[in-house]
Formats: sequence, C-alpha cells, structure tokens
Amino acid sequence: MAGLFRIAITWLLVLGLTSQLSTAQEGEWSAVAEACIWYNNHWVGNVASLGACQLSCEQQSDFTCLSVDYKNGRCQHSRYNRFSIRPTNNFTQPCYNGETWLWSERLDIDYAWSDVVGGCIRGNNDRVLSGISTVETCQQRCIDEDSFVCLSIDYSPSSRGCHLSRFNSDSIRPTSDYTQPCYTGNDWKYSERRDKKYYWSDTVLGCIRNNNQYSGTVSSLADCQKRCVDETSYTCLSIDYKTSSRKCHLSKFNRDTLTPTSDFTQPCYVADWSYAERVDVGEWTPAVSACIRNNNIRSDVDVPDLASCLLICSQNDGCCSVDYRNKKCNLSGKTRRTITPASDYTEPCYVSGYQYAERTDKFCGY
Repeated sequence: MAGLFRIAITWLLVLGLTSQLSTAQEGEWSAVAEACIWYNNHWVGNVASLGACQLSCEQQSDFTCLSVDYKNGRCQHSRYNRFSIRPTNNFTQPCYNGETWLWSERLDIDYAWSDVVGGCIRGNNDRVLSGISTVETCQQRCIDEDSFVCLSIDYSPSSRGCHLSRFNSDSIRPTSDYTQPCYTGNDWKYSERRDKKYYWSDTVLGCIRNNNQYSGTVSSLADCQKRCVDETSYTCLSIDYKTSSRKCHLSKFNRDTLTPTSDFTQPCYVADWSYAERVDVGEWTPAVSACIRNNNIRSDVDVPDLASCLLICSQNDGCCSVDYRNKKCNLSGKTRRTITPASDYTEPCYVSGYQYAERTDKFCGY
C-alpha cells in the first residue's frame, strides 16, 4: 500500500499549492501523479509552484502545451501527454530517474497531434484541399472542419496538397489502408489527432443478429453512434443502422466478443443494415506494479501487450480493471476502490511482475 500512501501525500501537497492559485488557473487539469515524460520537454524554466507551472503551460505561445513535469521550482512543458507520446513507455510512473517529479496533463484540450511521419491513408479522403502552405496549416484545417469530425491528415510539401479524413491509423478498415511510408512512394506526410475517447471503425454493410440492448428511431448514423457513446447503463460497443427507416440498434457486443460469432453477418441477413463498432480503449489509470488477488471474470487471456489487454477489458461488459504479465491478461469487475476485502489489492503485487490498471470513466463509477 506504499503507492497509495505516496499518492495521498502528493494530493496533500497539490491541494496546498493549488488552493493558493485557484484564482490564477483557468484550464482544466488531470489529477497530479508522481510521474514524468522522458525527454520531449519543449520548454524548461523556474517557477514558484506547480500551479504556476500549469498556468505557464496554458499561456505557452510557441506550441500547444499538453502536460507538465514539476519538481522543486523546476517546470517542464511538453507538447505531448501520456496518450500522444511515442513510444508510449516514455511516460513513466513513477519517474524513470527515481526522482519525485509531479506530473499533470491538460483536460481542456480534447486532441493532440501525433508526430508527422512519412505515411498516408489510402483513399478515405473526406475533403481534398490544394494550395496549403504548411503541414501545420493542414492540421488547422482539420481542426476547423465542421461537416465531419476530422481525425487525420495527409500532406504533400511538394504539391501542397492536404487530405482530411474522418479515420486514423487505429480506426481505418482494413487497417492495411494506412501505409508507412505512403504507398504512393512520394513525399506524403501523415499526422493524426489523438484523444482518450473511442474511435469508430469504418461502416460496412452488416449487422449483429439480436443481442440489441436498445432499438429506436434516430435522425442519422452519426446520431446512432452518439447514442452508443452516451449510453451509461452498459458499455455500448457497436451499432446497427438502417438508412431507409433510420432505425438504430445498440449492442454491448461487437463482432469479436459476440457468441456465437456467426451472429455477425456481412452483409446483414436482413437487407439495408449498416454496422460500425468502437475500436479504442476508453480512459484508464497509468499502469502500476500491483494486482488484485483472484476476482477475475476472465483469466490468462493471451494478448501481445498491455494495450491489447486494456482493449479486451473495454470489450467485456462489467470489466473495470486488468492485471497483465508476460502476455497474459486477467480481467476483473473490481478495482482497488471496490475490492473486498481491501487487502486483496496488493501494491506491489504479491506475485512479482504484474502490472495493474483500472478504468476511470463512467462505466466503472467514476
């Protein structure tokens, strides 16, 4: 329980700092953790407090500051947060150097841009622009787009072409339509907006047979997807939508978690139905060396990495935390707050090598 004790001490420190600066801070910030981003500091300076560090991040004019590291008056700004930093293990909790750095990220900015790389999405361009002078201008056109939610850009410096897409490298289907470097072989650059929300897969002609938790009439496919995202009584993972009647079905299953899997049909066994599913992992605490004893709803699931373990949990109704070790994933409906007895949560884990993370969104009582 030493980790929880350190968190409590950190919160006392943070409350003492921020109570003095509450009138100065304008933005919304995450809870403060003992953590840091490895390198990737785009401004370093001295300030009076953590609150002053956060405020200077909000006022940063040279780039969009998304997170801060703070220690003993030393303030570091980064254009990345724990979700956009690459590789993701450059976010370390506690800080990789063993020093007590306090870390926080902005919550009042929904999206951060990934690094610009040589790559592109094949087709799937929802808007094609020409005469765009820089990649930053292309990114801004994506942000300003109001006819659809733009999630990624392709940009060619030589032709000054700018392609906007509602898909990114995670949500494009098939995933092979994202190529790095770009399949055209020329100078196309790729960048995408990242956030903590779910993305939607491509919409295909298909459906799930039965297994609908909601059935009703909506205004559009986008409205059906929004109802799925807004659902609070269960984790909605997929939708069926019929254009002619504007019928919308919500399901807690997707084509991978459905039993039997043959109940997903493509095309749909009934004509004119379209299908889409959510393909990201929701909101999670950073992983720590810990675990929950027993209380698994699924055990020893084979996965390639921790991120896949989180995704599988998000796709299982009632899953709120995971233990992960050596490509094995345990899913639990309990968290360190809800486990009984409380001693069944051990930090570090009573079995060495386990990493623990829990969901911090509306589906698990946050």
